[in-house]
Amino acid sequence: MTPNNDLKKQEIDIHLLELRYSHIRVHDPSRIRRLASSISSHGQLKPLVAVTCNKDHLILIDGYQRQAALTYLGKDTAQVLIMNCSEDQALFQLLIKRGERHWQAIEEAGIIQELYRRFDCSFDEIGRRIGRNKSYVKRRLDLLESLPEEILQHVLSGAISTWSASRILVPLARANADDATALAANLERDPMSTRQLRTFYDHYQKSNRKVRERMLAAPNMFVKSLQAVDGTTDDGPEEKWLHDAKAVCGILHRLQNNTDTVFYPNQEKKQRRLLLGQASRARRLTRELQEKIQERVQDDRTNQRGSDKRAVQTGNEQESNCQTPENISHHDKQGHIESGDKTKPEQKLEI
Repeated sequence: MTPNNDLKKQEIDIHLLELRYSHIRVHDPSRIRRLASSISSHGQLKPLVAVTCNKDHLILIDGYQRQAALTYLGKDTAQVLIMNCSEDQALFQLLIKRGERHWQAIEEAGIIQELYRRFDCSFDEIGRRIGRNKSYVKRRLDLLESLPEEILQHVLSGAISTWSASRILVPLARANADDATALAANLERDPMSTRQLRTFYDHYQKSNRKVRERMLAAPNMFVKSLQAVDGTTDDGPEEKWLHDAKAVCGILHRLQNNTDTVFYPNQEKKQRRLLLGQASRARRLTRELQEKIQERVQDDRTNQRGSDKRAVQTGNEQESNCQTPENISHHDKQGHIESGDKTKPEQKLEI
């Protein structure tokens, strides 16, 4: 690919990066640790993305978790892709999602707020440039601005999911900000599944003031008491799969312990063939299960490798983006490598 003269990849001192948008990024400590592990093993494979602030500083646009991982490792410098376009144009590029890492709604809302408040972009203009309608843009901004500050900080810290915020806490905050704040504080101490939270909110809406006070004092206990009365559980597919896997492990352990009793010298051939046939079937099913799991995990890694390749190709794309704001394309967003990844080193990604 022909190099793009409007994009420069440089080794930059981390302290020269202005983290102007860190306040709208969801913090994920576990992901930062995984990134740090990847960088420690394979180096920084994907650059941060920044625009020029002044001759001495750059504004970090994308790569906040990569920057946090580098800082965690005590690194002084980072590979940075410097975009030769305006700050607002760079923000527009972040909002375009075409097969990239899915941004959390609260993060997208934060960027929209910056464009609307700081850069005086209308809802129509924002919608047109990111391929969305005006209503979508307004809903995203409402999500952010409807949340009390305390709840917003819970979401950005990663303690409360964006789903919980948008589906439960936002409508609750509009009706009763104090109750929404109390529920958020409880969720941080004692998290609930989305199903439990939906059950809680449905009952909350039907209850009087006195009952609501008792519910808010112990939301998780309230839902569990309902489940005990109804005889229901909150087990999702993951919990059921884990339960079945543990049961299989228990059975295999029992079979192993009984092997000396079941297999013995001069055993009848027909019986031994039957036993060995079932052992072979168990081995085959176990192997197929492992292969299926690896395929599903590999799907994620394939997307990450695609992102890594696009990082190399963003030169020409971003040159066109910056020169033609109406036709802004996308660039790579953040992905991650999980520890224990067995792909070849050159295929590993860190964001």
